Amino acid sequence: MSDTLVTRADEAIALRLIQTIRADAEAVCGPDTVDLVSVTFDVAAATAEASSLTYKPRIDRKTRTILFTGGAAEGAKGIVMTATAVYRITPRA
Repeated sequence: MSDTLVTRADEAIALRLIQTIRADAEAVCGPDTVDLVSVTFDVAAATAEASSLTYKPRIDRKTRTILFTGGAAEGAKGIVMTATAVYRITPRA
């Protein structure tokens, strides 16, 4: 069994990527709130250092209640990870 207290490179990249995607989702949907419904990561190369990458979010489609979004983590040699996510949009009361 591996040590669960150690964050691997691919996990650090995934975390930064979903944080970037969520921040973009909140900006696009504000003042409404967003709640993550699903997320999928595709890893091309997880050997890069998370802090040396560029994180780019994108919005695919927005309805009144659902946001389809995603993004990519890119390094000097190209994309190392992509993600797609779905958020539920809840109107702020």
